[in-house]
Amino acid sequence: MKKLFFILFLIVFSFAITANAKKPKEKVVWSKAVLTLNDGTVLNGYLRTDIHFMQKYVLFSETEEGKDVKYKNETIKSLVVKNCFGDGKETTFIPVKLYWSDQKKVAPKPILAIQNYQGKHVKGYMYPTFFDDTRTSINAGVMQNASMFSGVWWYLYNVDSDNTRNIKYWDYLSNRKPQSLKTRLKRMNKDFKEYPQVCEAVEKQGLTAEQISENPTILLEILDKSLQ
Repeated sequence: MKKLFFILFLIVFSFAITANAKKPKEKVVWSKAVLTLNDGTVLNGYLRTDIHFMQKYVLFSETEEGKDVKYKNETIKSLVVKNCFGDGKETTFIPVKLYWSDQKKVAPKPILAIQNYQGKHVKGYMYPTFFDDTRTSINAGVMQNASMFSGVWWYLYNVDSDNTRNIKYWDYLSNRKPQSLKTRLKRMNKDFKEYPQVCEAVEKQGLTAEQISENPTILLEILDKSLQ
């Protein structure tokens, strides 16, 4: 009887393997894009990198099934991605260099960001990056790491008096509740150290962290207006 059950098990198991083997692999759909390099070269093809993982380079292919080619950010003039946000529109990424306020220096190499604000004296950018939420657990005496990456948007600004300093002033994680405004203001006082009028206006107007997260450029509108 046991032998019969074992034979039946092997038959069912073999059918399961065969069925899984016949399942077609899900095709990855890459966004169409136009990549313009600093030397004037224009490439039409497909972006083969998630936008939240373009910190140092992008992977690009001129055909949908073609070979990935790596292009470092410092060689890129612009990257136009079609249907980047699922709205059918084109989104343009350009290279900008971050300014690290704590270290008081400009990053040596650029990141790719989207310009999302243009005032009389202030420019704003959105930079897609990621949050590494790796967690460690112990199961039956064995240490296990579970890596989880969440997409994050950093918001940057510069003022025309020194447009080389692209300073981060806000960040947004779609799957996390924003920090309280009280906590945020401590950081904002550093990010807008030369422009205390921004934090003063936020408190005076009674803005919440949720409102700012929905539209971080509110802060740049306040700053730009104060500089006119």
